[in-house]
Amino acid sequence: MGLFSFIKSAGAKVAGMVGIGGDEPAQQEAAPMSDVDFALGLAKAVRDHNLAIEDLAVRFSDGTATVLGTATATAAAEKAILIVGNHEGVGAVDDQIVVNEPEPPSVYRTVVSGDTLSKISLEVYGVIHLYDKIFESNQPMLNHPDEIFPGQVLRCPPVEAPVYTVERGDSLGKIAKHWYGDAKRYTDIFEANQGTLTSPDAIEVGQQLTIPLSADAPALA
Repeated sequence: MGLFSFIKSAGAKVAGMVGIGGDEPAQQEAAPMSDVDFALGLAKAVRDHNLAIEDLAVRFSDGTATVLGTATATAAAEKAILIVGNHEGVGAVDDQIVVNEPEPPSVYRTVVSGDTLSKISLEVYGVIHLYDKIFESNQPMLNHPDEIFPGQVLRCPPVEAPVYTVERGDSLGKIAKHWYGDAKRYTDIFEANQGTLTSPDAIEVGQQLTIPLSADAPALA
């Protein structure tokens, strides 16, 4: 629970609004929607994603949407927050969803111009190749990893440090380049695996190496 900020001018239009995402010609002016109708449209958007939330209700006033209900898991509640918040006209979401089985929360990241999921993964987790975790955690809202836009808010879930299995032709520099985009960070991998490795040059095919995340990455408890 808590209050989450969104960019009010970004996102999809609530069903029924004129223009992008609406059913009426863009050249026509939109009739103002009441707060009640706007809230009903937001609630429908959540229900359309078939999340496991009972007694879902949305209230809207002065740019803030309050979301209520009971979710079976934290992920469902977080997705509901994002669905509501990523609508034009919503500047904040007051999360009042009760979660039956709470889990460590996700980190929320607002997309900026030039972002990719790989870039966000590097910023949030410290490694490039957890972009798939971000994509999976934002489905069914995202249909493709490239379908992100400035102002959109994404959830980056807590994760465990990846484990990489050494392949023929690998070196710690090559592995570091793959995960961090920087071969010089082979020392990070070596230091994290000193119980397995005795030298940065002594790696063997089939060895499993932990790929350390950044110190502030959201981690599973």
